[in-house]
Parts: sequence; structure tokens; C-alpha cells
Amino acid sequence: MISFGSIIGSIIGFKFGGYFGMFFFAYLGYQAENWVMENMFGRVSRKQRIQKSYFEALFVSLGKLAKADGVVTKDEIRKCEAVMQQMRLDTKQRNRAIELFNLGKAPASNIDPYLHNLMKESRGSYTVKQMFMDVMIEVAIAENNINQAELNFLISLCQSIRFPQNIFITLLRMRGFNVNNGNQRQHSQQNHSQQWQRKATTSPYQTLGVSSSDSKAVIRRAYKKLMSQNHPDKLIAKGLPPEMIELAKTKTQNIQAAWEEIKISRGF
Repeated sequence: MISFGSIIGSIIGFKFGGYFGMFFFAYLGYQAENWVMENMFGRVSRKQRIQKSYFEALFVSLGKLAKADGVVTKDEIRKCEAVMQQMRLDTKQRNRAIELFNLGKAPASNIDPYLHNLMKESRGSYTVKQMFMDVMIEVAIAENNINQAELNFLISLCQSIRFPQNIFITLLRMRGFNVNNGNQRQHSQQNHSQQWQRKATTSPYQTLGVSSSDSKAVIRRAYKKLMSQNHPDKLIAKGLPPEMIELAKTKTQNIQAAWEEIKISRGF
């Protein structure tokens, strides 16, 4: 939908600056209209819409994940409780999270509208999608294992939000899981009992997604990229809920610790 502000801006810009001025002033007009509507008329900002859609998509998906293998266990409930605690939800937010979780685990529940809304409001932001999948993975592997039914569901999430499956598998391997490529997943009921166990220890190289044989330049580049992708300020700018920042801080601490360990062991 073309905004009124961008139309006015493009007309003024074209008059004084030709085509370059038209595009530049169209952008300024769009931003000005948003500021007026949000600050003077109370329209919900885009960032607030992203935060709401992220929150709803996350907890309804967690409910679906918990029910993926047919039974919601006490361990799975504890996983989600831990997420709520880390996010430091207030009473109202907690009640809404539980409501969404129950909706997601209900028989024949359809979470697609929530995922589509997240994609729409975030405009398919890769940063938002990766943080979303990161949290889903952390909950799925909280007991240091993941079964086929859970893996199938997480892969279906990747498809729904158009998150690259090869990167999803990499995220699992970075956490110490040697799972099959997502394109080779099995759908039959008999395979739902198959489980992957996390390795007893996860090396700092796995945390950074690199090999111990990689050069300093390659490892440093991977470290900097991960720190940039998970920097709390960047995530807030992308519209992620403030409640997610504590999770991001924990992740960046782990990335930093892995880099420091490699620096010491390799003499960088």
C-alpha cells in the first residue's frame, strides 16, 4: 500500500530534484507520515507489530513443538517455563504465553497464520528468523537430545518462514548434534522414536561453526559475524521483543567465551 506521505514527498522531490529527488523525498515523506501517525494519532508502530507477531508466533510454535511426538511431557513444559523465566515476562505476558502455548498444542491446531504474520510484519528479516529458530532449537534440545518428530517439525518451520535448511542443520551441529541433512528426513511414524544425542562436550570450534583446522582469519571472521548477528542492540533495532534480549546476551557470552578459548589454545 502506497502511503500518502510518500506520494506528496515524491511530487515535491521530482519538482526540485528530478528522479533522484523524487525517490529521496518519497522516503522522507513515508518516514514523516509514520512519525505523525505513531506519535500524534497513536498508530501502533512497525516495531511494536513485529514484537507482537514474534511473541505470538514463538509461543504458539513452542506448543506445537511440545506436541510434535504426540505427548506433552513435564520436561517439555519445564523447557518452556525456562524460556518464560529468561524472558522475564510479567503476569499479563506470561498468561498470554500460556494461552498461545495451549493453542499450539491443541489437536489439529493451525499455526500458519501466526507464522505468516511474523513474516509479514518483519518483512522476512533474516535476523528475526534466525533468532526465532535459535530459540526453538534451544527448547527442543534442552534435555540434550532431539527426536525425529521434533526435527521434522522444526524443518517444517524453516519451510514456513523460508529459513535455509542447511543453516538450520548447521545451527544444530554447532550445538553438538550430528543430525542428517534436513532433505533426508523421514516422515513415517516408525522413525518418530529415533533420537540424536548431543555430544558430551561441545568444542569452542563447534560454537563458532568452524573447524579446528581453519585459519585464524576464517575463525575470526566467523566470530565477528556471529557477534554482529546476535548483538542485542541490532536485535532491538530489527524489532525483536525486549524480552528476547536476555537470551541474546547469553548467546553472545557463549560466542565470546569460545573465541577467547580458541585464542588462548592457538596463541592468536
